[in-house]
Amino acid sequence: MMTETALKALNKLMALCSKTEKCELDAFTYMASHGCSDEEAALGVEYLVENKYVDNRRYAESFFSDKQRFLKWGRKKIVSRLRLKKISPDDINYVLEVFSEADDEKKIMEDELAKKLRGIKEGLPRRKVWEKLMRFCLSRGYDAGMSSNVIDGLLKDY
Repeated sequence: MMTETALKALNKLMALCSKTEKCELDAFTYMASHGCSDEEAALGVEYLVENKYVDNRRYAESFFSDKQRFLKWGRKKIVSRLRLKKISPDDINYVLEVFSEADDEKKIMEDELAKKLRGIKEGLPRRKVWEKLMRFCLSRGYDAGMSSNVIDGLLKDY
């Protein structure tokens, strides 16, 4: 049985989930932060999952798409953040398969590196520029090997 406070939190969360994707951890955290006990929060999350307000796989797809398209994150950073949200490895692998054909991470990285290169001061030694670009790639979660190849291509005439 849920208290009145828990029911209010659940109703607010249902309205929120109707507008934006949430994962189970987000839903649990929301319920707990609104005065619910762990048991009530778990019951609320269970209800949300059963009624399809919350779906970790759907959340992972939305998260992957948004972070890649708008923030230009690489796969490694996205996967790391999904793991922090306690999304199952099966759901993460599913999303990676879905987006393996639809996206072109290398093209996104090339565009972002070209922008970054324009913002780097002229006159720096090639090695310093290469290091700055590599740090940028790694901070965005791009693969180091692919980053190195793309950076070398960009700097071939530098």
